[in-house]
Amino acid sequence: MNHHSMFMCERKIRRRIESYKPDVVISVHPTMNNVPIKSTREISKKLGRHIPFFTVVTDFGSGHCTWFHKGVDKVFIASDRIQKLAKKRGKVADDQLVMSGLPIRYDFAIQAEKMGDRTTEEGKAYQRSIKEELGINPDKPMVLVMGGGEGVGSLSDIVNALYARFVKQ
Repeated sequence: MNHHSMFMCERKIRRRIESYKPDVVISVHPTMNNVPIKSTREISKKLGRHIPFFTVVTDFGSGHCTWFHKGVDKVFIASDRIQKLAKKRGKVADDQLVMSGLPIRYDFAIQAEKMGDRTTEEGKAYQRSIKEELGINPDKPMVLVMGGGEGVGSLSDIVNALYARFVKQ
């Protein structure tokens, strides 16, 4: 894939990156490392200045080998497991790895801080007020079902199975 991507896409990717006149390039997808880092290095040579290339690995437990490229400036990771994979699969050096946790939208962090410990009376009252604010019945239990690119399967099948189980209760 990398040779094909390099041949078919590198010039287009380089032009796109160059059009932004970046101070730094950050990849958040495993297929956007190999070719974009080459493109970024070419732009750096042309401009005569270093443009840092960072990768933010958004997988917590497993990481595809294309996440890791030893030529990056920094790789931001979320777990010890990913750190081991980065070293093994990508030959990424310790000084390139930054344990940062998973990136989340700042708004989520604000809400978590406002809520505090969700098991306390204050935390439960905060959860209730948010449900009411959103027009959700605060007396009914709620389940959040999420999935990413790790082969979680059909979310609709999971939701249907949960619904069937909860209806029986």
